Amino acid sequence: MIPAVQHASTVATWMTSITFTSTVWHAYGRVTELADFLTDAWRDGVGPDDRMRIARLLARADLAADPALPEAKLFAAWFDLLGDVRAEVPAVGGDDGALAVVRAAACVYAAKLAREPARLDAAVADLADALGALDEDDESERAHAAQAWTDVALAAVAAMIGDVPTARRRYEAVAEIGNPSALRLHAMLALAALALQRVDVGPARQWAKKAHALAEHAKRPEHLLRATLLLGMLDYVAGDSAAMRKALEPLAKDSVLARILLASVEKASRALPLLADGLREATERADPLAYTLCILVGARRYAAIGRDGDALVTISAGMAQVRAVAPFLAGVLADERGTWQRDWPAARWAAAEKAALALLESA
Repeated sequence: MIPAVQHASTVATWMTSITFTSTVWHAYGRVTELADFLTDAWRDGVGPDDRMRIARLLARADLAADPALPEAKLFAAWFDLLGDVRAEVPAVGGDDGALAVVRAAACVYAAKLAREPARLDAAVADLADALGALDEDDESERAHAAQAWTDVALAAVAAMIGDVPTARRRYEAVAEIGNPSALRLHAMLALAALALQRVDVGPARQWAKKAHALAEHAKRPEHLLRATLLLGMLDYVAGDSAAMRKALEPLAKDSVLARILLASVEKASRALPLLADGLREATERADPLAYTLCILVGARRYAAIGRDGDALVTISAGMAQVRAVAPFLAGVLADERGTWQRDWPAARWAAAEKAALALLESA
C-alpha cells in the first residue's frame, strides 16, 4: 500500500504532468491551425468556403501575439475584398517578397473598391515595386501564387475602367491550371460576368461550366453554389427553361436566386407574388444580382401577359437602381429593353411608352 503522503505527492505529480501536457497540446493545436490555414491560403487562395474558418481563427484571443497572425489577417482582408467588401489591408513584416506582392495587390484592390484615383495610382506603383523586387528565378509556390493575386487585382481594375480585353486576359491567366483553386474559380466566374456584360451567353456559359466542374473537384461547395446559380441564370437568359429547372430545382429551398428564376416558368398569378417576395429579400440583403434577376424575370412576365407599360416601368426603374452598384447588370437590363424596342412592332412600343408614362404620372 502506498503511504498517504507518498500517494498525495504522486497524484500532484500526475496532475502537474496532465496540466503541462494539456497546455502543450493546446499551444500545438493553436500553432498548427494557423499554419495549416496559411498553407492552404497560399496553395488554394481564399473564397466564400473559407468564411467560417477565417472567422474562427480571427476570434481566437490566444493568437494575438503570434507573429504569423498579420499574414493570416492579410488573407482575411482578401476574403472581404473579393466579396467587394471594403477592408483595411494590414501591414506585414519580414523580407518575404511574395508576401509583399500579395499585400501590394490587396492594396490595389482596396483602392479600386474605394474608387480613389490618387490612392489607386499609388497602390499600382507600389505593386510594381514589389513585383520588381521579387526574384525573377523564384519558381516557388508562393511566388507563383503572388502573380495570380496580382492578376486578380489588376483584372478588377481593368474591368472597373472599362478595359475589358485587359481584364479578360488577366482573368484568363488566373484561370489556368496550376494557380490557387479559389482564385481560379473567382476568375472563371468573373469571365462569365464579363461575357454576360456583352450579352455573349455562349462564352459565359462555358466559363460557368468550367467553374462548376472545378468547384466540384476542389470540394468548394459555396463556389459550386455560385457557379450553379450563374449557370441557371445563363440558361434563363438563353431561353433554355429545361436546363434551368434541372440546375436550380435542388437549390430552391435555400436560394432566393433559384426561387426567382424558377418563378419565371410559373403561371403569372403565382410568379408575380413570388417575384415580389424575391425583390424584397434581395433588397434587404443588398444583393444586386438577385435584384436584377427579379427585375428581368418580372418585366418579362409583365410583357408576356400584355402589361407592356408595367414591363417598361419595371425594367427602366431597375436599370436606374442597379447602375450605381453593378453597371454590367444594368447593361443586361438595358439590352433586354433594347431587344423589346427592336423586336416589338412600332405601335406596341409606342403604346408601352404611353402606358408607362401614365403609370408614372399616377404614382
